Amino acid sequence: MGTTVGDVIISYDINRYHTDVKNAMINLGYRTVWNYTGEPIYHLPNTTLVHQSKSSDQAMAALKNICLRLSVTLEKAVAVKAAEFVGV
Repeated sequence: MGTTVGDVIISYDINRYHTDVKNAMINLGYRTVWNYTGEPIYHLPNTTLVHQSKSSDQAMAALKNICLRLSVTLEKAVAVKAAEFVGV
């Protein structure tokens, strides 16, 4: 389903270890900010990350693996291919 590689945004709710999960995702290349060259930098909400060269399936698998490794309950999550972006 989500196999196209490109810009992907993942947003999630977990029960604990928010900083540890976020840092583990950052270590895999996920970022807390979004921007296009020459455009403003947008800071994403606390449990939302972006990667420039993953599929939504890959993003979800990475998050699930990290949660499993850290014994964190992944309550809900969504990963989407980002084609356009508008932010404040």
